[in-house]
Amino acid sequence: MVVLLKHNGFLLDVFEEGFVIPKPRRGPRILFIELTTECNLNCKMCFRRTMTEPRGFMDEKLFKKILNDAEECGVDFIWFGGWGEPTYHPKFLEFAEDVKSRGFKLGINTNGTLLSPDYAEKLVKLGVDRITISIDAAMPQTYAEIRGGVLKNILSATSLIHGMKKSIGTLYPILEFSYVMMKSNADEVLKLFEIAEKHGVGRIIISNVIPISESLVSECIYGNSFNYERIVEKIAIKTLETNVGAAVPEFELKTERRCLFIENNACCVTWNGEVTPCYNFLHNYIAYVYGVRKEMKQISFGNIKDKSLGEIWRSPEYQKFRFKVRYFKFPSCTDCKFHDICDFATSNLMDCWGNEPSCADCLFSRGIVQCPL
Repeated sequence: MVVLLKHNGFLLDVFEEGFVIPKPRRGPRILFIELTTECNLNCKMCFRRTMTEPRGFMDEKLFKKILNDAEECGVDFIWFGGWGEPTYHPKFLEFAEDVKSRGFKLGINTNGTLLSPDYAEKLVKLGVDRITISIDAAMPQTYAEIRGGVLKNILSATSLIHGMKKSIGTLYPILEFSYVMMKSNADEVLKLFEIAEKHGVGRIIISNVIPISESLVSECIYGNSFNYERIVEKIAIKTLETNVGAAVPEFELKTERRCLFIENNACCVTWNGEVTPCYNFLHNYIAYVYGVRKEMKQISFGNIKDKSLGEIWRSPEYQKFRFKVRYFKFPSCTDCKFHDICDFATSNLMDCWGNEPSCADCLFSRGIVQCPL
């Protein structure tokens, strides 16, 4: 007798003798497409500030190649995201129309500043599935200090989309706020729940900051003396008082490590076609992990200009990497007593177990920083 089981994107044939044969997918289920690395804002904690690569916009030929490959290998959900602002791309609406016309689900990570009435109407009528708006503050002055924009413009755009949904009679797109919580804006997250409810936002995704400079290390709530329990308790109360849910990060290191990109069969394609396994490996940048300066290097398993998405996904190197991450066969750098003095902790290229590349001190895997999934 053969029993068929499906788990985390894998089909398992379980025989009486006890053998298990994994049959991996032809390609990813969720695909993040980075339309651009350019942005109209300059947030103080954005990785773009320390990028060492050229920036640019994805060309139409490459975009269509990505969608063709995505159709071929069974992608279900496409996200416009990455390190730039997708609505800043001159062909943003055309690209969104192309995605929906092919039957994909579509999500958009955006700062919301360019969501004009025309954009709002078209995105709702297109049937976009989710829009996550980065906000990081509930007060205009704090928002301006962190993101360099005008808060009321973002809230107006959110209201436009909410109003359009009501007028058409649809639940989509589902609206969410994302909030990078630091010491300087921690208390304001509580004020955001009423704002979110008023503007039709159903959930606030709260994350911690990954510092890109020494000056931002002191903004970390985790790893510092900060009464985060007080905030978490009040967040729980706010979810009951309003009709707004919350995804709350961890603030202390736990034993469990897991990668949502691997578990959900997701990957990213950069604006110039590089296929990377997650946001953490998207580009070259500087991060401070528990105070230790770390040079993060882009980890690409191939370029879509040279190979298909399916070929890259099924390559031996990428499959081996996903296996390692799924079972987290990496040392635990963040709680190692040598973390502050170990050379391996200063780069993601190798760890003390010989893994190349390494996810040994990934804060996403610890739940301290929230994945965009």
